Amino acid sequence: MNKGHSLHEIKKTFVLFFFILAVRTVSVAQNQDVIIIDAYKPTISDAFKINDNPKITDSTIEKLNLNYQLNPKLYPTTFSLDPIKPAKMVGEPLTKLYKSFIKLGFGNKTTPLAEFCLNNTRSTSNSIGVYFDHLSSSGKIKNYGYPGFSDNKAGIYARKFYKNELLSCDINYSRNVIHYYGFHPSDYPLVPSADNKDSIRQRFSKIGGELKFKSTYIDSSHLNHAFSLKYYNLSDLYHSTENYLGFNAGVNKNCKLLGKSLEHQNLGILADMNFYSDVNKMDTVHGADIKLLPCFSAKYDILKFSIGLNALIEEAEVTKGHLFPDANFSIDLFNNIFVLYGGITSELKRNNLIDLSAENPFINTSIPFSFSYTKSKFYAGFKGCISSYLSFDASISKSSVDNLPLFVSDTTLALQNKFTVVYDKVGIFNTHAEIVYQKSEKLKILLTSNYYQYTTTNEKKAWYMPDMDVKLSAEYNLRNKIILKAGVIGYSGCDAEEFVKGSAPQIKHLKGVADCNLGIEYRYTKILSAFLNFNNIGAERYQRWYNYPSYGFNVMAGLTYAL
Repeated sequence: MNKGHSLHEIKKTFVLFFFILAVRTVSVAQNQDVIIIDAYKPTISDAFKINDNPKITDSTIEKLNLNYQLNPKLYPTTFSLDPIKPAKMVGEPLTKLYKSFIKLGFGNKTTPLAEFCLNNTRSTSNSIGVYFDHLSSSGKIKNYGYPGFSDNKAGIYARKFYKNELLSCDINYSRNVIHYYGFHPSDYPLVPSADNKDSIRQRFSKIGGELKFKSTYIDSSHLNHAFSLKYYNLSDLYHSTENYLGFNAGVNKNCKLLGKSLEHQNLGILADMNFYSDVNKMDTVHGADIKLLPCFSAKYDILKFSIGLNALIEEAEVTKGHLFPDANFSIDLFNNIFVLYGGITSELKRNNLIDLSAENPFINTSIPFSFSYTKSKFYAGFKGCISSYLSFDASISKSSVDNLPLFVSDTTLALQNKFTVVYDKVGIFNTHAEIVYQKSEKLKILLTSNYYQYTTTNEKKAWYMPDMDVKLSAEYNLRNKIILKAGVIGYSGCDAEEFVKGSAPQIKHLKGVADCNLGIEYRYTKILSAFLNFNNIGAERYQRWYNYPSYGFNVMAGLTYAL
């Protein structure tokens, strides 16, 4: 072996050794296998002592009786408050009140108007005043009797304010003059009174008064009470007189009659007594109607109700009594925005001269008197507010009335220009609707409408009872300087009984009417203003009563003054 060959072999051996060593190292790195060769050295881990001591648990618990003795003593303490200044409220200044008011006007058909009132100013202790009103006309209507009229009214009133009561007294006098002009003078050439206006003149004089005493408690836990005593004397030019005495009383108090489930429980009683004495050419008649109504009212959630027993008494030649339940309810819906209501009631009324002559002033005052008794009146309705400006009320009712007074022409008179009364049992169905729009004091609109359906028993028709009436009124305030007023009163046609000599009574249909009125007021200052009113703009000579046409178009202008 030569030297070169040996050196070559040695190099080849070292290369192979290092190649094997590299491969081994890579293999160990990939498999993570580590082989350590060393001598075995055994070890013993440290020992720790258990420090927990054994103990015995006894399930029996011994109760200890402890007695305490307290000796209370009052320790005097003092506490003082520093006064604070009350808050000052700045309110609006009170509106100035004027002691007197005067209104004067004049219109066509020779129509003067006068109003006057005098009152003390603002007072916390009393109020007293007087008033006087006059309206008359001496115009004429072609082909009819003299239609002049005069309405006069005067009175004095006083109020005394106590801490929890109010005492008031009123004395009044009225004098109303009309003429029975409902005939054609040319048709009665042989009747002397046809051309004499004094012979067809009628005058109603009434003097009366009322004394009233009532409580004004703010706290509802007190016994609330109200009493009134009324009297009047009515007379005319045909020797008819009527004397009236009335007494009304009401007492109620909050209570807890049915526990705490019902709110606003109230127990009370109402009493109403009316006495009449009528003297005329036919007869002398006395009569009275008495009403006693004990009732209980309460509120449960959204329901309010009242329950009572209506005791009605007719006092005449024969005394009659009636008992009928009286109840009503209301349900508040949608946070009091809409209210559903209804009820049942009964009524008793002694027909009297003052009410009949006010409804029809052309009445013959020698008439029979009777009691009108509403046996049962059912009603239901729905009212609410559509917005803060607009509200409504709609209802229906059905009733049956014994001895309802109906007007018919008095055929015992030569001119047949007066009316008398007949009584009949009538069923009445009514629907009522009302809409009110008010935007502050600037604009006010009121619309009401009624539809009636009558069912008579003995008479052919419900005489002079219109099937429908509509009333519309509007007022517009322009910067508190100019006030515009408009109104419409409409009636549907009604039926009258027409008597023709030598033939049976006929049904006369009176046509309906729409009476339109317009007024304007200009306020020059707070105390002085001028007005101009137009009435019956359509100039319709409608007949509310058979053969009694209205004046037609009329206009009136005037001034008002406060001092």
